[in-house]
Amino acid sequence: MNRLAIPSFFNESIGGWMSTGFGTFNAHPTTYVIGLPISLGMWLLGPLTALVLLAIAIGYLCMRAATGISQHWNCGGPAAVGIGLFALFNPWVYNEVVAGHLVMVLAYAGILGLFAEMLRGFEASPVRMALWLVLAEAQLQFFIVAMLALVIFAFVTKKWLPAIAGVVIGLPSAVGLIAERGIILRIPYSLTWQANQSVAPGALSALGGYFPGYADRLGIAAAVAVWGILALAFAGVVARRRSRAVVAATGTAVLIYAIIAGVHGPLAVPYEWVVRRIPESAVFRELYDLAGILAALIAVLACSGVAAVRRLSYVALAAGVALPVTWLSAPPSNLWVGATSYPHPEIAAPPFTRVALLPAFQPLQLRGDGGDGADPDVHSYPGAIAAINEYFPTYPVDMALARYEQSGDVAGLRALGVSRVVPRTWLISRSNGRVGFAASSLAPQRRLASGDIRYVTDPAPLVSTCQTPRVVETADTLGACDVFFGDAGAGYPAIVSLRAGNDTIDPRTGWIDARLAFAEAPALAQGLGGVLTQSNVSYPVDPGSALLAYVRGALIGSDGRTLIKSPGGSRWLVLPSGVTSVICSGLCELVAESRYLPKVNASSSAGEVSAAPFRAILPWLYVVNGSFSTAPLLRLNERYDAAWTAISGWRVLPHLRVDAAVNGWFLGERQSGTIILVQVTSFLQMVAELCGIVCVLCLLKAVPREPTKRAPRW
Repeated sequence: MNRLAIPSFFNESIGGWMSTGFGTFNAHPTTYVIGLPISLGMWLLGPLTALVLLAIAIGYLCMRAATGISQHWNCGGPAAVGIGLFALFNPWVYNEVVAGHLVMVLAYAGILGLFAEMLRGFEASPVRMALWLVLAEAQLQFFIVAMLALVIFAFVTKKWLPAIAGVVIGLPSAVGLIAERGIILRIPYSLTWQANQSVAPGALSALGGYFPGYADRLGIAAAVAVWGILALAFAGVVARRRSRAVVAATGTAVLIYAIIAGVHGPLAVPYEWVVRRIPESAVFRELYDLAGILAALIAVLACSGVAAVRRLSYVALAAGVALPVTWLSAPPSNLWVGATSYPHPEIAAPPFTRVALLPAFQPLQLRGDGGDGADPDVHSYPGAIAAINEYFPTYPVDMALARYEQSGDVAGLRALGVSRVVPRTWLISRSNGRVGFAASSLAPQRRLASGDIRYVTDPAPLVSTCQTPRVVETADTLGACDVFFGDAGAGYPAIVSLRAGNDTIDPRTGWIDARLAFAEAPALAQGLGGVLTQSNVSYPVDPGSALLAYVRGALIGSDGRTLIKSPGGSRWLVLPSGVTSVICSGLCELVAESRYLPKVNASSSAGEVSAAPFRAILPWLYVVNGSFSTAPLLRLNERYDAAWTAISGWRVLPHLRVDAAVNGWFLGERQSGTIILVQVTSFLQMVAELCGIVCVLCLLKAVPREPTKRAPRW
């Protein structure tokens, strides 16, 4: 990591609104507790040294937690060493280390420690359980599972402190996820994606099966070692079948194993139903991550097996020793590319503007087939300069970047406040904007060759006022200060954005989420979403309603009549009363429906946009000063979010979406003085984080008073 990226790292750790991209919200800041010490370590020691120290700390915590599990079962020294090495060097840890998910491995150490303490039963230390939970909180999926386990544990033991502390510690994420539920709904999530994420049961039995296949390099020796530990776990299940701890661990392990297998496992049918019907389940869309919890449960059960059959302790030792040997034969570092081994762009731009980095779409790799992963240069730069690129490109960023890459058109980037387009000839894109294989059937467009830095004149200001904003039928011009009639409020009909099922991402086989194609075909892009197809599968519509559609070919009604025939373009049409569905011949995008099409003043010209003076206090807090007597609309040129609030004289200004993309507020007449712009959810998260940090400090203060005597097994 470059030192310039440390402030961005810290901001991402503590959550709230972030200026990277076109403004984005971190709904679940799970690393806020560890973000400050890691950031300080990076400043004082350098990013590499700080990360090495973090890795050493994680290794220590994993070994200590595994030792606690072994001590509970009184396994003896050889088995304790073997189980500890298994916990630290199993293929799941290897995959996550190669992928750069050190924080996830830290959360895994927290799960191991939590299980070790819970094995003490009624004599478990509530304070220690709560502190292990703090580490598990660094990974949202692990934290949710741990909280469920602690609530069940509390009903049995009446030890509610860990669960209550978990509520306080997890409050920032709870605030973000509840207030910003739409963040989850915007995650690319489909049955096709989850089929790719589902892990083959055979590979999972050796804690492998991660789709990039990193741990495959460890060879059969690593799989045999894991199977050896798994055999000990089976022995423990049989020998200790009357133990409540073993029964609970076995049931949980079987359930998690079936969930990770996804569409390949015994729960395939209910899992497919959950993916289709419960979009919030996207929190667990990375199924292989849960294999960390499975590895911890295997360690618990393997220790019980060794305790039952002492002669098996050397099997655990042999298996444990074999795993780090496989790591030495194929070190994770062989798959890493050092940040100093390739160039980084020199970023210089006016304050509070953005830069567009080329290649625009992730994942990236070095020319010559070296490296592979997220863009290392996407972060905030000194002077409040942010890279507009996003890992998962979303509107309007995907459209603006794709238009530039395909045709050199800078209009979209200018409207997003981009002042520089920075090429990086040493990198190539592996996706060209596609999310997985979504919309791959669309004709590939010409990509501009990287060249010199391009300077974009008159980028849109971050905070501005708009003269005479227009209400329009389609908000397809960024930066015009237009208000789509569906966002205009009272006096205009509501619109319903059309939705696709999530069984496919291939438009040749059905209707897909149109947003998946915006970066490949920017002509389709707009701020409402919609559905897209190149198939002849019918799509239901509301008879007699107004329908917004893009058609390249023909759109045919259920009565056989051709409703639209076009070489390409968007328009509204009123559906005949007898048409209940439509089919497509060519390429069709259905965007939204409305009860009727209102009359708007389409002939008026776009209003003038003027920069407004402001001070940035935090990424989610601005103070705007000036006189706005002639400007009816204040605009914040960041992604629209309902939590952005403008306060003037203790009065909350009416908030609306402008250009179907950014934030705007009606100012009213004779507005002057100070206006405060605040992203309310970020403020609430900050308060919740302070409560969480106080809770952690209280737990640390209570540790010296905790008894250390080990309890009998239960």
